[in-house]
Amino acid sequence: MDTYRQYQAYCHERNFGCRIRELLYRDHRCLYLENELLRILVVADKGADILEFLYKPIDMEFLWQSYNGLRRFNHYRPSNPLLDGHFREYYAGGWHEMLPNGAGPCNHRGAFFGQHGEATLLPWDYRIEVDEPGRVQVTFRVRTVRLPLLVEKTLTVEGGSPTLHIRERIVSEADQPIEVLWGHHPTFGWPFLERGCRVYLPPCTIQIGEELLPNSRLAPLQRKTWPMVLSRNGEELDLSMLPGAEVKSQDFIRLEELSDGWFAIVNPNKQVGFALWWDLKVFPVLGFWQVFRGAFDFPWYGMNYLAALEPACDLPSLSKAAAEGSALCLEPGGTQQVELEATVFLKPLIVQGVQRGGIVR
Repeated sequence: MDTYRQYQAYCHERNFGCRIRELLYRDHRCLYLENELLRILVVADKGADILEFLYKPIDMEFLWQSYNGLRRFNHYRPSNPLLDGHFREYYAGGWHEMLPNGAGPCNHRGAFFGQHGEATLLPWDYRIEVDEPGRVQVTFRVRTVRLPLLVEKTLTVEGGSPTLHIRERIVSEADQPIEVLWGHHPTFGWPFLERGCRVYLPPCTIQIGEELLPNSRLAPLQRKTWPMVLSRNGEELDLSMLPGAEVKSQDFIRLEELSDGWFAIVNPNKQVGFALWWDLKVFPVLGFWQVFRGAFDFPWYGMNYLAALEPACDLPSLSKAAAEGSALCLEPGGTQQVELEATVFLKPLIVQGVQRGGIVR
């Protein structure tokens, strides 16, 4: 018998161990998944985005929070349509999904897709599967509109564990073959992210294209072994070491040929790290987006210091990935599933690898 049941025959509303709180926040249905170490806020009404990932013992928030915050859908009236779609106007920060499109807007199979597709802008249904002191588990569910996809995502937190478990599947409900781009987009910011943070990756290849973002630190057209590249001044640059905001830069780096599916970011000053493990067979590419107060004009206006590491099946637009054969191809009724695990750790501060089960070594 659980210890608490020796003293109390019922426990409908507990505030110990693992727990779930359902709430309305800025008119959005949200849930807190919580244990002794973590507090995770999921916005069911906006993409089942993870808006907060808090490590309670040191009050450390890992995810970046945008200037707009979580915007009420009912109250904002765009003054004019955006060609890229309205993703950025509703971007609250945190951790969202790229589905069924990548970063570039496109026209595919007769439908126009905005930046990162539509999953992050849709309300998801959910059901609480487990709500016990030793474990909580919630499954979120949505059907996308412009592609007939059923998406189910299950989040699990266990007692005393610093790990969030994510199990997800997409199912084609089309009666013809379709293509999909799929990935996860956790974005990190202050107070966790700052000068001196270090990014750890398995052996992989850096791919930098011809077209660079304004204020890029990097030279174009490079294919290098992680972590060293050439800067635009021809000097060697270590991408694993994050600079401060004074560099006023922004870059997007494509990482390929990963030997394993994981990354870790460590803040040695605050002696804490965040690690993500995922199924490399499903997400073989990793995007590394950096904005170090160097993105000007709409929508960033020089305000943001952030970095995102984005495991994905691929990272261009859906139409381009379909033409190149790098999109996920689903037959009628076809399915694809993936697992990810996000872990907070205090040691080691020099990371050799991340394994399934929240093991950082």
